[in-house]
Amino acid sequence: MTPHTAQDKPVKLQYWPSSHTVDAPDSWPEPYGFDTVEDAVVFAMTQSPANRELAWLRTEKGEVMKPDQIYRRWALRAI
Repeated sequence: MTPHTAQDKPVKLQYWPSSHTVDAPDSWPEPYGFDTVEDAVVFAMTQSPANRELAWLRTEKGEVMKPDQIYRRWALRAI
């Protein structure tokens, strides 16, 4: 599973500093692109981002998954 640029993938994953919120008016940072939400969740939960940044996911339908939602999705994989 290799992340690609977001232009050719429907699911987008970004890392933002914990002081930033997804609803802030600035634009989203350059994302990683994935074919599925599951692939993006696995990547987010197994990587070690610098500066204690948090993962945020935008699904193929444009819905935003915040860090706690990503963690819950990861935890449900083990069940």
